[in-house]
Amino acid sequence: MKYKQLAFLLAFATASLPAVTNVAYAEGEKPAAAIAAPAVDTGEEADDLKMFRFTTRMDKLDFVKKAMALNAEQEKKFLDQYYRYDTELKLLNDERLAIIKNYADSFDKITDKEADKLVKRSLTFRKQRTALLGKYYGKVAKATTKVIAARFLQVEGVLQGASDVVIGASIPLMAK
Repeated sequence: MKYKQLAFLLAFATASLPAVTNVAYAEGEKPAAAIAAPAVDTGEEADDLKMFRFTTRMDKLDFVKKAMALNAEQEKKFLDQYYRYDTELKLLNDERLAIIKNYADSFDKITDKEADKLVKRSLTFRKQRTALLGKYYGKVAKATTKVIAARFLQVEGVLQGASDVVIGASIPLMAK
C-alpha cells in the first residue's frame, strides 16, 4: 500500500517536467536531460517534493519565456503578471496534490461517499484553474496586448493538457 501512496504523491510532481520537455521537443528543441523524480525517504519526502516542484516550475518558466518569444519590454510586462499567475496556480496545484493524496489514502477501501467528494473536489479544481486562466488573460492583455495574452493561454493550455494526460494516466482507475 505504501508504494501506491508514494506513486500517487509523485504523480503530480513527475508529470510537469516530462510534459514541458515533450512540448519543447515538439517545438524543435533538443530534449533536456531527464531529471529523475526525487528519491522518497519518509523523513525527507515533503522536502524532496517541494524541491522537485520548485525545479519543475523554474523549468516551466524557461519554457514559457522561450515559447512567448517577447522582446525585453514585452517580457517584463508579461512576467510581472505571469509570476502572480504562477503563485496562484501553485496554490491550486497544492489542492490537486491533496486530492491525489486523499485518493491514494483511500484507494483500497474507497466508498461511494468518498469517491463523490473526490470527484467534486477535482471538478472544483478544474473550474478554478479555468477561471484563473480567464483572470490572467485579462491581466496579461491589459499589461501587454490581446495577442500576447492569447499566446499565453495557448502555451498554458498545451502545458496543462500534457500534464493532465500524464497525471491521469499514472493514477489507477477506481475499483468496480
